[in-house]
Amino acid sequence: MSFVRRSRYLMAAVALAVAVAVPVVTVEPNALRAAEVAPEHDLRVAVVGDSLSAGRSGFLGNGLDDESWMTYAQGDGIEYAGGWARAGATPDAMAAAVRPVGDVDVLVILAGTNAVRVGKSLDEERSAYERIVETVGARKVIVADLPPYRWRPEAAATYRTALQQFVTDEGWTWADPWTFARSGSSWADGVSTDGTHPAGAAEYRQLGEAFRSIILAVGTSTA
Repeated sequence: MSFVRRSRYLMAAVALAVAVAVPVVTVEPNALRAAEVAPEHDLRVAVVGDSLSAGRSGFLGNGLDDESWMTYAQGDGIEYAGGWARAGATPDAMAAAVRPVGDVDVLVILAGTNAVRVGKSLDEERSAYERIVETVGARKVIVADLPPYRWRPEAAATYRTALQQFVTDEGWTWADPWTFARSGSSWADGVSTDGTHPAGAAEYRQLGEAFRSIILAVGTSTA
């Protein structure tokens, strides 16, 4: 990996903390530069999610585009391996639709906003996350925090708290790629126009670069 290429993605420092032997990864966009660790081989990464991962078309199967965060995360050590994401999908719908993906190093699940939207609790969706992980069969699993959700903020906070505890109990990695997007419990000014999604390609690029740092940290960790 060239120094010039690496430098494009070094705007975020990755802080890695371990609690109860479970890694928790956050990205601090305003922190000092941190060196990216190049993996020994390209990390094959699968994605499962909803509209936050599906791109402009609303279905990841149509391919990556400028509103797919994976567009900006892939390359130089990260290979997009496939997965499933559709606008409006709950974790249960994802679990029903996703299929095995061969030889996956890291699975990224970004799911839960639609569960909150339709009034489901984490208890109702817990088994869906387990089925997704079992189906994809990745060596490491990242479950991402939910972004701010303007329409049901208290329900979203409750779901997020329960999801983080569940991920910890399962021994997966809990990650927060949204530090650039938050102001308290709400969206930072200009980052979202609808209170649910990043505003456009520039914001999805920020999300993708945050995920890139997280994936490399988790994928190259020996923990």
